[in-house]
Amino acid sequence: MEPRLARFLVLAFLAITLLGISPGAAMALCADPPEDGQWTNTDSGTSSLTRIDLRFVCQDQILNGQPYPPGPPWYIHVFGKCHPTDCDWGEVGAQRLTSGHIYGFYDQGFAKRYVYARMSQYRPGQLWVYTYTDFADPNRPDYDTQNWFSMP
Repeated sequence: MEPRLARFLVLAFLAITLLGISPGAAMALCADPPEDGQWTNTDSGTSSLTRIDLRFVCQDQILNGQPYPPGPPWYIHVFGKCHPTDCDWGEVGAQRLTSGHIYGFYDQGFAKRYVYARMSQYRPGQLWVYTYTDFADPNRPDYDTQNWFSMP
């Protein structure tokens, strides 16, 4: 082995040992996903969802074998059309599916709501949100909606 290479390998090993960097630790940088932010429905007269806030948490470290910081990588906060003020559905943890959609679930007692968000493939710069509502009352028909959102 060439002396310069051997010296480099020894110094690299010492640096890793002294700094406490373990080869198994995942250290990556998170890019800002385009979905992250506060979105407003492009239809100002909607009777559906008026606003959706998507919050991304960068989990670019592993601590004790788990992503850090703990918790879900996404949060969804939905607002529906109500009078006199919009209904706040609250914030729930969410995840990105292999399909690319960000998925969140709301159990509101009277209904279960499944929310899927993804950047629109047909409307550049807009967020497409599909919501399926499953009512607990069997006499009330379930329904789904599609909405497009833009940044204010």
